[in-house]
Amino acid sequence: MATSKGSAKTRPPPRDELRRLILARAGAIVAAEGLHAVQARRLAEEGNCSVGTLYNLFQDRDGLILAVNRETLLDMGRPLEAAAVATRGQALEARLLALALAYTSFALSNLNRWLAVFEFRLPDGHELPDDYIEERARLLGLLELTIGADVPDVTERRVAARALFGAAHGILHLAVNNRLSDFDREAVEREIRFIVKAAAAGMAGA
Repeated sequence: MATSKGSAKTRPPPRDELRRLILARAGAIVAAEGLHAVQARRLAEEGNCSVGTLYNLFQDRDGLILAVNRETLLDMGRPLEAAAVATRGQALEARLLALALAYTSFALSNLNRWLAVFEFRLPDGHELPDDYIEERARLLGLLELTIGADVPDVTERRVAARALFGAAHGILHLAVNNRLSDFDREAVEREIRFIVKAAAAGMAGA
Protein backbone atom coordinates (compact mmCIF):
# COMPACT_ATOMS: atom_id res chain seq x y z
CA MET A 1 0.00 0.00 0.00
CA ALA A 2 1.32 3.44 -0.89
CA THR A 3 2.22 5.72 1.98
CA SER A 4 0.92 9.27 1.83
CA LYS A 5 3.39 12.10 1.87
CA GLY A 6 2.08 13.39 5.20
CA SER A 7 2.29 10.02 6.98
CA ALA A 8 5.82 9.45 5.66
CA LYS A 9 7.17 12.34 7.69
CA THR A 10 8.80 11.53 10.99
CA ARG A 11 6.45 12.69 13.70
CA PRO A 12 7.82 14.32 16.85
CA PRO A 13 7.35 12.32 20.08
CA PRO A 14 4.64 13.23 22.62
CA ARG A 15 5.12 16.49 24.53
CA ASP A 16 6.51 15.05 27.79
CA GLU A 17 8.87 12.74 25.96
CA LEU A 18 10.01 15.54 23.66
CA ARG A 19 10.70 17.75 26.65
CA ARG A 20 12.85 15.03 28.22
CA LEU A 21 14.70 14.46 24.97
CA ILE A 22 15.40 18.17 24.43
CA LEU A 23 16.47 18.60 28.04
CA ALA A 24 18.83 15.63 27.85
CA ARG A 25 20.31 16.84 24.56
CA ALA A 26 20.76 20.37 25.90
CA GLY A 27 22.46 18.95 28.98
CA ALA A 28 24.81 16.92 26.82
CA ILE A 29 25.68 20.00 24.76
CA VAL A 30 26.45 22.01 27.91
CA ALA A 31 28.62 19.19 29.25
CA ALA A 32 30.59 18.80 26.03
CA GLU A 33 30.73 22.33 24.64
CA GLY A 34 29.64 24.78 27.30
CA LEU A 35 26.69 27.05 27.87
CA HIS A 36 27.27 29.18 24.76
CA ALA A 37 26.62 26.17 22.49
CA VAL A 38 22.96 25.83 23.55
CA GLN A 39 21.03 27.21 20.57
CA ALA A 40 17.29 26.89 20.04
CA ARG A 41 17.48 26.19 16.30
CA ARG A 42 20.05 23.43 16.76
CA LEU A 43 17.98 21.74 19.46
CA ALA A 44 14.79 22.06 17.43
CA GLU A 45 16.46 20.36 14.47
CA GLU A 46 17.86 17.56 16.61
CA GLY A 47 14.51 17.12 18.36
CA ASN A 48 12.61 17.11 15.05
CA CYS A 49 10.41 19.99 16.15
CA SER A 50 10.02 23.69 15.46
CA VAL A 51 11.64 26.48 17.45
CA GLY A 52 8.10 27.49 18.39
CA THR A 53 7.46 24.07 19.89
CA LEU A 54 10.73 24.31 21.81
CA TYR A 55 9.64 27.63 23.28
CA ASN A 56 6.24 26.18 24.17
CA LEU A 57 8.07 23.53 26.18
CA PHE A 58 10.55 25.85 27.95
CA GLN A 59 9.16 29.37 27.32
CA ASP A 60 12.49 30.55 25.88
CA ARG A 61 16.21 29.77 25.79
CA ASP A 62 16.60 31.05 29.35
CA GLY A 63 13.91 28.64 30.53
CA LEU A 64 15.71 25.77 28.82
CA ILE A 65 19.03 26.69 30.41
CA LEU A 66 17.42 26.94 33.84
CA ALA A 67 15.94 23.48 33.36
CA VAL A 68 19.38 22.13 32.42
CA ASN A 69 20.98 23.84 35.40
CA ARG A 70 18.34 22.47 37.74
CA GLU A 71 19.23 18.97 36.55
CA THR A 72 22.85 19.78 37.39
CA LEU A 73 21.85 20.89 40.88
CA LEU A 74 19.94 17.63 41.35
CA ASP A 75 22.95 15.61 40.20
CA MET A 76 25.26 17.65 42.41
CA GLY A 77 23.12 16.94 45.43
CA ARG A 78 23.55 13.17 45.26
CA PRO A 79 27.28 12.93 46.14
CA LEU A 80 26.85 15.70 48.71
CA GLU A 81 24.04 13.79 50.42
CA ALA A 82 26.12 10.60 50.32
CA ALA A 83 29.06 12.43 51.92
CA ALA A 84 26.80 13.82 54.64
CA VAL A 85 25.41 10.36 55.42
CA ALA A 86 28.85 8.72 55.40
CA THR A 87 30.28 11.17 57.96
CA ARG A 88 27.26 11.50 60.23
CA GLY A 89 28.41 11.44 63.86
CA GLN A 90 31.99 12.43 63.03
CA ALA A 91 33.69 15.65 64.12
CA LEU A 92 32.53 18.89 62.47
CA GLU A 93 35.73 19.32 60.47
CA ALA A 94 35.41 15.82 58.99
CA ARG A 95 31.76 16.37 58.09
CA LEU A 96 32.45 19.70 56.41
CA LEU A 97 35.51 18.44 54.60
CA ALA A 98 33.60 15.49 53.16
CA LEU A 99 31.02 17.88 51.71
CA ALA A 100 33.65 20.28 50.38
CA LEU A 101 35.64 17.53 48.67
CA ALA A 102 32.48 15.96 47.21
CA TYR A 103 31.55 19.38 45.82
CA THR A 104 35.04 19.85 44.40
CA SER A 105 35.02 16.41 42.80
CA PHE A 106 31.64 16.97 41.19
CA ALA A 107 32.66 20.37 39.85
CA LEU A 108 35.90 19.14 38.33
CA SER A 109 34.27 16.04 36.85
CA ASN A 110 31.41 18.08 35.35
CA LEU A 111 33.19 21.35 34.73
CA ASN A 112 31.05 22.87 31.97
CA ARG A 113 27.82 21.92 33.70
CA TRP A 114 29.03 23.33 37.01
CA LEU A 115 30.21 26.56 35.40
CA ALA A 116 26.86 26.94 33.63
CA VAL A 117 25.03 26.99 36.97
CA PHE A 118 27.04 29.95 38.20
CA GLU A 119 27.75 31.81 34.97
CA PHE A 120 24.17 31.99 33.71
CA ARG A 121 21.98 34.86 34.85
CA LEU A 122 18.52 35.96 33.89
CA PRO A 123 17.95 39.41 32.43
CA ASP A 124 17.10 42.14 34.93
CA GLY A 125 13.49 41.99 36.03
CA HIS A 126 13.13 38.25 35.52
CA GLU A 127 12.74 35.90 38.50
CA LEU A 128 14.00 32.37 38.99
CA PRO A 129 11.34 29.62 38.99
CA ASP A 130 10.24 28.36 42.40
CA ASP A 131 11.52 24.81 41.80
CA TYR A 132 14.97 26.16 40.94
CA ILE A 133 15.08 28.33 44.07
CA GLU A 134 13.94 25.37 46.18
CA GLU A 135 16.65 23.07 44.82
CA ARG A 136 19.35 25.66 45.36
CA ALA A 137 18.10 26.28 48.90
CA ARG A 138 18.04 22.53 49.57
CA LEU A 139 21.74 22.23 48.82
CA LEU A 140 22.63 25.13 51.09
CA GLY A 141 20.30 23.60 53.66
CA LEU A 142 22.33 20.41 53.54
CA LEU A 143 25.38 22.38 54.62
CA GLU A 144 23.38 23.95 57.44
CA LEU A 145 22.22 20.49 58.56
CA THR A 146 25.81 19.27 58.48
CA ILE A 147 26.90 22.10 60.76
CA GLY A 148 23.93 21.31 62.97
CA ALA A 149 24.19 21.74 66.72
CA ASP A 150 27.84 22.82 66.49
CA VAL A 151 26.35 26.27 65.84
CA PRO A 152 23.16 26.30 67.93
CA ASP A 153 21.84 29.67 66.76
CA VAL A 154 19.87 29.20 63.54
CA THR A 155 20.78 32.58 62.09
CA GLU A 156 24.48 32.15 62.83
CA ARG A 157 24.37 28.65 61.37
CA ARG A 158 22.90 30.01 58.13
CA VAL A 159 25.57 32.73 57.99
CA ALA A 160 28.29 30.14 58.62
CA ALA A 161 26.99 27.87 55.87
CA ARG A 162 26.83 30.64 53.30
CA ALA A 163 30.25 32.01 54.24
CA LEU A 164 31.89 28.59 54.07
CA PHE A 165 30.26 27.77 50.75
CA GLY A 166 31.33 31.13 49.36
CA ALA A 167 34.92 30.58 50.45
CA ALA A 168 35.21 27.03 49.07
CA HIS A 169 33.39 27.91 45.86
CA GLY A 170 35.57 30.98 45.39
CA ILE A 171 38.76 28.96 45.72
CA LEU A 172 37.52 26.48 43.15
CA HIS A 173 36.17 29.05 40.70
CA LEU A 174 39.39 31.08 40.77
CA ALA A 175 41.42 27.94 40.25
CA VAL A 176 39.53 26.56 37.24
CA ASN A 177 39.72 29.97 35.58
CA ASN A 178 43.47 30.23 36.30
CA ARG A 179 42.95 33.58 38.00
CA LEU A 180 45.75 33.25 40.54
CA SER A 181 47.98 30.59 38.96
CA ASP A 182 47.87 27.59 36.64
CA PHE A 183 45.32 25.01 37.74
CA ASP A 184 46.64 22.49 40.26
CA ARG A 185 44.09 20.14 41.80
CA GLU A 186 46.29 19.22 44.74
CA ALA A 187 46.77 22.89 45.56
CA VAL A 188 43.03 23.49 45.32
CA GLU A 189 42.29 20.67 47.74
CA ARG A 190 44.96 21.91 50.17
CA GLU A 191 43.38 25.37 50.15
CA ILE A 192 39.92 23.93 50.68
CA ARG A 193 41.17 21.76 53.54
CA PHE A 194 42.72 24.87 55.09
CA ILE A 195 39.54 26.94 54.87
CA VAL A 196 37.40 24.10 56.21
CA LYS A 197 39.77 23.53 59.15
CA ALA A 198 39.76 27.25 59.96
CA ALA A 199 35.97 27.44 59.68
CA ALA A 200 35.42 24.40 61.89
CA ALA A 201 37.80 25.77 64.50
CA GLY A 202 36.03 29.12 64.39
CA MET A 203 32.63 27.53 64.83
CA ALA A 204 33.90 25.47 67.76
CA GLY A 205 35.20 28.61 69.46
CA ALA A 206 32.12 30.73 68.77
